[in-house]
Amino acid sequence: MRHELLTVGKLIGGPNGEVERFLKTFVGTPAAAVANRYFASAAMHNGAYTVANSGLPGDGLAHNVTCAQTAVDVEDTNGKLVIVGKDVNGNAISEEIIPNAGETVQGLKAFKEVVSITGVGWTQGGTGADTIVIGFGDLIGLPDVLLVASDVFLVAVGTGLLNAPTVVVGAAPCQNTVVATGANGTNKLRVIYLI
Repeated sequence: MRHELLTVGKLIGGPNGEVERFLKTFVGTPAAAVANRYFASAAMHNGAYTVANSGLPGDGLAHNVTCAQTAVDVEDTNGKLVIVGKDVNGNAISEEIIPNAGETVQGLKAFKEVVSITGVGWTQGGTGADTIVIGFGDLIGLPDVLLVASDVFLVAVGTGLLNAPTVVVGAAPCQNTVVATGANGTNKLRVIYLI
């Protein structure tokens, strides 16, 4: 699935009529979150994990990485996962996620592709290693760096507007995200924002 980025037009003009900022529309069709897209359930370990599905979420968009850990007997001493990949613009990015048994921990950066996943600092806590599942969530990366969250005017999934949408702003494109609540792989996400 492809996403579209459309420039709507100038919103603010300078004293001599020059354009200072543009209003843009981002349109995509996000897949619903998939808990095991990058790594199916298996024993946690230190070292490299085999990345499934070529590290792609499958919808052409950038999503956050998620990790679910299940304790086998005594919860293991949690280490961390080092996620390496690419953002929506193809730039190299990385993130560390600390799993916790009984939870699905949500990453904060949006990955268009996961290149590698490495476990670091794990220690088995009982007779068997805890299991781990790695996938993606419903946080979607925008292709632009926003100044402030209030520069996002509208977020809609399908025909429904999201009331008080979750918008995060950061210094890199992978940190500028919206949560596509209700995405299911067929309804469109529309985001209108200033750049």
